[in-house]
Amino acid sequence: MNCYETLHIKRIINASEPYTDLGGSLMEKETVEAMMQAAGHCIEYEALRNAVCEKAAQLTQNEAAFVTTGASAGLELSAGACMCLGREENMDMLPDTSSFSRNEIIVINGDVLHIIPYWRLTGLTGAKIIKVKPDIRYIKEAVCEKTAACVLFPASFYEKGIPSCEEIIPVLKETGVKIIVDAAAQLPPASNLWYYTKKLGADLAIFSGGKHIKGPQSTGLIVGDKELIRLCKMLASPNPRLGRAFKTGKEELAGFITALELFVSGDEEKRFKRQEEKLLKIAETVKEKTGIRTEMLQKGRLGTFQPLLHLYLPEHMTAKNCNIYTRSLTPAVDVGVYPPEFGMEENIVFINAYNLKDEEEIMVADAVCDYILKMKENSRQ
Repeated sequence: MNCYETLHIKRIINASEPYTDLGGSLMEKETVEAMMQAAGHCIEYEALRNAVCEKAAQLTQNEAAFVTTGASAGLELSAGACMCLGREENMDMLPDTSSFSRNEIIVINGDVLHIIPYWRLTGLTGAKIIKVKPDIRYIKEAVCEKTAACVLFPASFYEKGIPSCEEIIPVLKETGVKIIVDAAAQLPPASNLWYYTKKLGADLAIFSGGKHIKGPQSTGLIVGDKELIRLCKMLASPNPRLGRAFKTGKEELAGFITALELFVSGDEEKRFKRQEEKLLKIAETVKEKTGIRTEMLQKGRLGTFQPLLHLYLPEHMTAKNCNIYTRSLTPAVDVGVYPPEFGMEENIVFINAYNLKDEEEIMVADAVCDYILKMKENSRQ
């Protein structure tokens, strides 16, 4: 009996995304072994963290890097660092920013800003959030002496109704404002780890450690400007400041850097092909048993370098109800359901094979087929 069974927790086959609600991604055995090794010894914490962050900077080809407790912590630390730049004494005052010369964070008010909540996290630092119309002219004009940074979201979905990073970063750089890119889910390719900073010129970029990097779920990575990264570190645990609660343990640090090295050094084409083969097997099985339409896409749901499968359910069936059914099975299967803001038809199920173990694609296909055939049978009665 494993730890989940003793707690009466049902195992889920993840055929959707490495969502936080599903526990992120499955770690590789090398990552788990590194965490177990770290757990068996006491060390000088600061020395370990410095070594891990230095290696993370090298692996991501950035000037500096900092490992923290998830992308959300990275967003808060980055905002705090930008407000305290040149005023280190302000770090002990956060989240009271009333006396700061720079205490405003710009976000672009696109079509889905009210639905995607992560930008609000910068407000936990005490920053005043300034929402700007999604027009380059207005965004440039919004930068003033009170502006500490501008937070951007790079995914094609998050870019809906707003200028892309490629369009807006050069304009913002002309103003001298600090630029933070929240790229939590923008992997693969691994080159995105340095694309936003080294290629586009953002000051900081933030990534989740527990999604496509396949590190511990409670980890995140900030990369970019050396001075801002230094301030992020000073704001974070073990210092008694804003980020004291953002504590990465020795096990998480060891696991994260192992996972990052595996991710960066891995064969991306081989990883893509492995997922594609699983999705093709699902598509073939579902089409053969139910006759529904399937479609293979060459980009992930947020424009990432991974294949994605669309299954078009018959009339009067929805992805949401399909997922409710497949989640009721043993083992449970979570299939992809587009939220309303994507503007997709309700009958489209998406399947992502990133977290599927060997042979689990068979269980995914069977689960979807079971739902379709049962619904057809019920409709005939």
